[in-house]
Amino acid sequence: MIEVRFHGRGGQGAVTAVRILASALYLEGKYTQAIPMYGTERRGAPVVAFLRIGESRINERDLVHNPDIVVVLDPLLSRTVPVTDGLKEGGLIVMNFPKPGNEAGIGGRFRLATVDATGIALEALGRPITNTAMLGAFAKASGLVSLESLEKTLLEQWPGRLGEMNLRALRTAYERVTPPVDVSGIQALGKRPQEEIFSRDVSSWRIFKPQLDEGRCVGCRRCYIYCPEVAISMTQGKARVDYSSCKGCGICGEECPTGAISMIQEVL
Repeated sequence: MIEVRFHGRGGQGAVTAVRILASALYLEGKYTQAIPMYGTERRGAPVVAFLRIGESRINERDLVHNPDIVVVLDPLLSRTVPVTDGLKEGGLIVMNFPKPGNEAGIGGRFRLATVDATGIALEALGRPITNTAMLGAFAKASGLVSLESLEKTLLEQWPGRLGEMNLRALRTAYERVTPPVDVSGIQALGKRPQEEIFSRDVSSWRIFKPQLDEGRCVGCRRCYIYCPEVAISMTQGKARVDYSSCKGCGICGEECPTGAISMIQEVL
């Protein structure tokens, strides 16, 4: 039996990815078990989901504690979530990261394949929803599922134009994922102190950040009212953004009637 753990953020489609992957493997005659695990149900918050793959009926019902493979849908998630905890020696990590595996800040006795799933998702979907890109990377890096089975399942999930867009993300990531590299000689980034992990700082959740043009801000307070993270305050009739509390959802930019707020992509 092979056990897989998916780490992502709310809105990236980790749970959907596990369901699609389980269905694709079922088409290939495998027994599968997909387990979603919901936390705060808050966009951007860490999410985890599990998958078991077997050649015979699976009776295990517990969560996956010692995975053979870990899939990480967000490039900054490993800075706050211990994504490698319990990963078996020699295991595989497939990670959304725009640089080679030896620069991802993850080290240990396992292998690491990377793909710029955020960039691919923005190209194919226009949104940083990285799940289908990561499935393409998973297929290539692990060799456990064929691209054809994933394509068939994906089109059943999203027929029509949306399905074609996700197919593009899947195929592009399949081509672009790097071969797994041994990271046993890499010094992993240190774990953050508990007080930082549970702090209110959500800046690492962000793909885009709001940029304010003060000259166009008329002080209408719409961004202040609609911001779900209370990251915007008003000072002398102008909006001010507290970037440590901003998760980059973009609602402020959508609601601004004068176009004073634009969303700028963060650079790793």
